[in-house]
Amino acid sequence: MSLLPHKHAVFRSCLYVPGNQPDRIARAYASGADAVILDLEDAVPAPQKAAARDIVAAITAAPVPKPTYVRVNSAESGLCDADVRAVAGEGLAGVRLAKAGSPDDVRRAAYLLRQAGSAAVVHVLIESAAALENAYALATASPSVGMLGLGESDLRADLGAAPESPTMDAARARVIVASRAAGLPSPCQSVYPEPRDPHGLLVTSRHGRGLGFIGRMAIHPAQIPIIHDVYTPTPDEIDDARSICEAARIAAEADRSIVITPSGRMVGPPAVARAKQVLQLARTLNLIEIA
Repeated sequence: MSLLPHKHAVFRSCLYVPGNQPDRIARAYASGADAVILDLEDAVPAPQKAAARDIVAAITAAPVPKPTYVRVNSAESGLCDADVRAVAGEGLAGVRLAKAGSPDDVRRAAYLLRQAGSAAVVHVLIESAAALENAYALATASPSVGMLGLGESDLRADLGAAPESPTMDAARARVIVASRAAGLPSPCQSVYPEPRDPHGLLVTSRHGRGLGFIGRMAIHPAQIPIIHDVYTPTPDEIDDARSICEAARIAAEADRSIVITPSGRMVGPPAVARAKQVLQLARTLNLIEIA
């Protein structure tokens, strides 16, 4: 699990909800999701996009009960600028820039947010082979970039790849590496598109965590408990992290560079850093007391 800087919320789960459906939006906020993503892009039919923008703008104009992000339409659509300006209210944590094509697209979204007086971040969605090749450039396009994301449906169509193919794993790894190289947290895993297949969600989420994702996007509230089960530190992981951090403290006090846990395991700085990240996330989730 990657460290989440102060400007990033805890992202075990983020629930997408169409911006044109107020009833579903209300249910999303009542769900157990860590964050809500109000969608103005693919989930909204073209004739309803203006109405959806008005609905979402009214929500983000004031404080909201959960961290709230808005997936805005792509720069290429001609709707992006109006989307960003409309939703840049007090309740907006960030915009998710669909189908980011170039660093200029990212900088434009960041500029519009600043122009509106918003401190919201930009999440850059990589959804094409060309964008994947530019992942690091997109990640470093602006200080406002808070996270990368992978739009797997569009990317698969561009690549002609199967959902769980080695090609898609390579793409996932590419985005994770670009994120960390840019100093960003690891991204969240893309949605599992079958809400009635909990086993598939569980298996692919476990695989995603193993790749290095920190959480997962969801399209239905029923997916949230499974995602949390996978992406929440287990008691054993927390105990192990505590043991490593305590051993590191003892070694530092003794002016020793070698850290040895009570079980006799020798660990290096990367393992200590990871242990600290696990404990930080556990504290944020109120799984352990803040020392």
